[in-house]
Amino acid sequence: MSKKPIERLYGLPFVLIIALGLAKYLDLFPVPSWLMALALVVGAITFVLSAYLQKVKKGS
Repeated sequence: MSKKPIERLYGLPFVLIIALGLAKYLDLFPVPSWLMALALVVGAITFVLSAYLQKVKKGS
């Protein structure tokens, strides 16, 4: 069974947060605070959405 495109993107916010965090704190390149906040918000939404979908799939 093939994964849906949204299911493939669940790991993307984690990778994005780690990469931006390393770039910001190691001063590899300037990272605006709004970009870091946006990455954290997208990660939180993805986490909550995946938990909700698993609950719906399991509890139906």
